Amino acid sequence: MGNPQPSTPRTKHGSVFRLQSWKFMTVFFRSCGRDECSPLIDYCDGDKENVARVQIKTTAKRRRPSASMEGISSDTEATPRPNKRRLVHGDVDPPEQFPSTPSLPSDASSELESHQSGRLSPTKQLAALEDREDPIVYYDFATTKAKVPDDVEKLRMDVQLLSDGVGILGCTDLELAALTGAHGGLDVRERNRFGYSWVNDLDKRLKTGRILSLSEVQRLTAAAITCEEGRSHEGTWNEEVHRVAIRAALTSSTHAKYLDVASAKTASIDPKGLASEALPRRVVDYAIVLMPDEMISRAWKKLRPLLGAGIKSWNHTTTNDLRSNPIASSIETKAPNKSWTDGKAQLAIWTAALHKRLSLLQKPGQGYLQIPAMPLLIAQGHDWHLLIVSRQPQSDDEAGSETIIWQKIDVGSTRNCFDAYKLLAVLHVVADWAYTIWRPWFRELIGWMVP
Repeated sequence: MGNPQPSTPRTKHGSVFRLQSWKFMTVFFRSCGRDECSPLIDYCDGDKENVARVQIKTTAKRRRPSASMEGISSDTEATPRPNKRRLVHGDVDPPEQFPSTPSLPSDASSELESHQSGRLSPTKQLAALEDREDPIVYYDFATTKAKVPDDVEKLRMDVQLLSDGVGILGCTDLELAALTGAHGGLDVRERNRFGYSWVNDLDKRLKTGRILSLSEVQRLTAAAITCEEGRSHEGTWNEEVHRVAIRAALTSSTHAKYLDVASAKTASIDPKGLASEALPRRVVDYAIVLMPDEMISRAWKKLRPLLGAGIKSWNHTTTNDLRSNPIASSIETKAPNKSWTDGKAQLAIWTAALHKRLSLLQKPGQGYLQIPAMPLLIAQGHDWHLLIVSRQPQSDDEAGSETIIWQKIDVGSTRNCFDAYKLLAVLHVVADWAYTIWRPWFRELIGWMVP
């Protein structure tokens, strides 16, 4: 392309230039670096000098950048994008661009990783669990679709009484007077609640665990209120409130030396064959586990590694904290603004894999494995809920099973001391169930390994 001849000086109309070459103008405007500008060429047929009247107009169409000047001149179909340029006086700042995925602190990112919905939404995950050959379904206790099993009903009644505030304290008259006195730091309304006649049951309540002091409970509720007011994420709720409550209940339980709380936040279902391929391998946050006694330890030595994992585990995960301690009850925790439905899906997937693992622990050649009713817990910020799992054959002529998760009992809260005492009493019942029901059943399940 040759150099253009000198043009006639521009007229008083600042937008009109005299050019000799239309091709040159095409190159000029495509290399100007402004994609909001495109040449509109109007030829004046009556002008002996073939003046090209060039007008600049705004267009919404964005054009692709060309690699070079030669590429532009040789391909008139190429469309450029604007080059980066410094803003000058009179230019308008572009709108601020925000990243599509904001960076998260380490504990928040682990929370997100732990609770992502995976390939299906929580609602669809629950539907997929219902559609299995061995379905897992959620039912309310008042449903007419199924009969509540006897062991589920017994556990429900024990928990329901405490959740109503009946027998949550085991205090002497002097201790109760101190709790309801004005110097205790409780407001009038809460002192009145502790004064209800049905709240204190000294003999029965102390069978499951020690009553925490008022100052211990006040520290728990104060931490929870701080998390609520600070809009804390799930990781902070876990460390400051949820795990503290579980630990306090287990260490004050009658069976403290036989039980422990283990973190399952980094655990996944392993090996993969224990979970449906159509569902993500979801995790929960905590598990109440059995401390191995002499018999469980001897059986551990005989236990074969999990097929596909290459290492031993009593459970459906190979995480170190959970390999050698049999899981009794699982706990899913969430910040106040998280989905309750999401927690239901997580517990169902996790429980289904646990049941499958337990079936593999029984003596070879055995048939259907009857598993005791099992309590599960979901903590959502301040508020705690208990669910109960039951498993039964689908029918007499079918080998498959149906698992029902019965929902739900609101068992306490960390919003105030009265409701916190309800929660601690229920956690003592769960610990008592783990020792008196689950531990003997599990020992019988693996007893064939150490005759």
